[in-house]
Amino acid sequence: GHLDALLRGLVLGKLGKAGHKATLEEARRRFKEHVEGKHILSADLRSPVYVTVLKHGDSSTLDTMLKLHKQADMQEEKNRIERVLGAISQPELIQKVLTFALSEEVRPQDTVSVIGGVAGGSKQGRKAAWKFLRDNWEELYNRYQGGFLISRLIKV
Repeated sequence: GHLDALLRGLVLGKLGKAGHKATLEEARRRFKEHVEGKHILSADLRSPVYVTVLKHGDSSTLDTMLKLHKQADMQEEKNRIERVLGAISQPELIQKVLTFALSEEVRPQDTVSVIGGVAGGSKQGRKAAWKFLRDNWEELYNRYQGGFLISRLIKV
C-alpha cells in the first residue's frame, strides 16, 4: 500500500545513509541499472537510492547524478536530484554541489533547495553551506530581493 511504500523509502534511506552493507550494495546495483536504462527506478525508491549512492560515492557518482539532472525531462526529477545532492560527503564535492546551486543548470527558485540539502546533509555540509552563503551573500540577496526565499535560505 501507499503507507508501506513511504515507509520502505524512509527505512531504506536511513539504512543506506548509515552504511548498511546489503542496502548499499543493492542501491549501487539498482542505481547502475537505472543509469544504464536497464531497469528504471520507481519514483518512491529514487530518493533513497540516490541518497545512499551519493553518501558513499565519489566524484564519478556526483558527475553521474549531475548528468541525470541535466538529462531529466521532468522538473520533478530535477528537484528530486537537487534535494539529495547534499548527501555527498567529500569536502571538495560539497563545494562542487554548492557551486552547482548557483549555476544556470538550477532554476533560481531551486537554488535554496540545493544549498539547504547541503546544510542538512552533514555537520561538514552545514559549515560549508554557511560559508558559501556568507561568501555569496550579495549575489543571493540580489537574486531574491530580500524576499521569502532569502529568509528560507538563512533558516535552513
